[in-house]
Amino acid sequence: MATRTRAKKPSRAELRERALAAASAVGVPAACDVVVVGGGASGLAAAIVAAEAGARACVLEQDLKCGRKILATGNGRCNFANEDLNPARYRNGAFVAKAAGTRWLEEILGFFGASGLAWASEEGRLYPLSRQAASVRSVLLARARHAGVTLAPARKVTSVAPAAGGWKVSFSPAAPGEKGAPQAGGVTARAVVVAAGGGSALARGLGLSTVAEGPVLCALACEPENNGLELALVDGRRAHAHARLLRGGRELWAEDGEVLFRPWGLSGICVFDLSRRAEAGDVISLDLTCGMADARLEAAAATGTADGVLDPQVAAALGAADGNPASALAALRQARSLRFLVTDRAETERAQVTRGGLDVTGFFPETLGCATLPGLFACGEALDVDADCGGFNLAWAWRSGQVAGASAAALALSQNRK
Repeated sequence: MATRTRAKKPSRAELRERALAAASAVGVPAACDVVVVGGGASGLAAAIVAAEAGARACVLEQDLKCGRKILATGNGRCNFANEDLNPARYRNGAFVAKAAGTRWLEEILGFFGASGLAWASEEGRLYPLSRQAASVRSVLLARARHAGVTLAPARKVTSVAPAAGGWKVSFSPAAPGEKGAPQAGGVTARAVVVAAGGGSALARGLGLSTVAEGPVLCALACEPENNGLELALVDGRRAHAHARLLRGGRELWAEDGEVLFRPWGLSGICVFDLSRRAEAGDVISLDLTCGMADARLEAAAATGTADGVLDPQVAAALGAADGNPASALAALRQARSLRFLVTDRAETERAQVTRGGLDVTGFFPETLGCATLPGLFACGEALDVDADCGGFNLAWAWRSGQVAGASAAALALSQNRK
């Protein structure tokens, strides 16, 4: 009986070489109707909508593959939207509300339904039914190709400049000198959609106003403020908490969710949302009992332990001694208001979102077109818009991409008819 040999798994270098070769095989047209700078979530949505409106669309993406960052969203599960898309959860919420429209969620779900994606809700958070981010990326790439979009990865856009009849977009290889890397080039277009995160580099050459970029949705470096909890003793422990962000004693934001204790501060989804609003000198107050009444705390402590309410390691760090009702009750009361002084953002290299980019005051929210440069549009993280965890940032990416793509296509096609 013949033995079956297992195929050797290609190395990272081989996979990279293959990706570069595949990218190089894509021919970038010399001219098209709409060029999309950035092949992430918003860029793919913009290109699909533009192409399906009848425009010749091309995506230039710096990464070796389009849509690859989608794979990392939602811990690989891709929380692609939320059932409660409240503009109050967004930076520049009034602008977002006008751009997204009154049927925001319906537009997103209609788009993905037409793409063949099935989804499910978990406490208002929407995930692909497969719970795999790869499903979202795959349906987007398939729909883009079906619509005739030219997907050209491994191209770093170096300049966007007005040209006769539209725009000239120049690019260089994202991996210069590597085997199989694409060549430098350029493409002219009637309209350009900037969908690359931040957008500041391109803006400098166009004289557009920008907002300084920085990481948000990340952990916070904190110091305990007379709360008796030594963070080193609870490193890695998680707790569900009611968290309040205070500035000068005034509550700025409150949120329920998971908090992760670290020796240098606080992390977890709940803290990520606070990081969008927190500044050094602010105070985070945590209620680990989530509002339990005195009678319930006393009943829990009467057994001589606080472990029925708190994580045992957290309870011990707060001084709850096994079998001692008084110390258990003292720990539970202390857990109602654990105060931490914010000193800085932390683990910023892992931040989920970059704040800043193109100043929204320079763009019309209804079209996402530039007020001073006709034919230039922006969407997604290119604009100074960010939001809380829970699918809100991707929801903005999809919807803003739809709006910018449709507007760019409409302008390009109207010029073609002249």
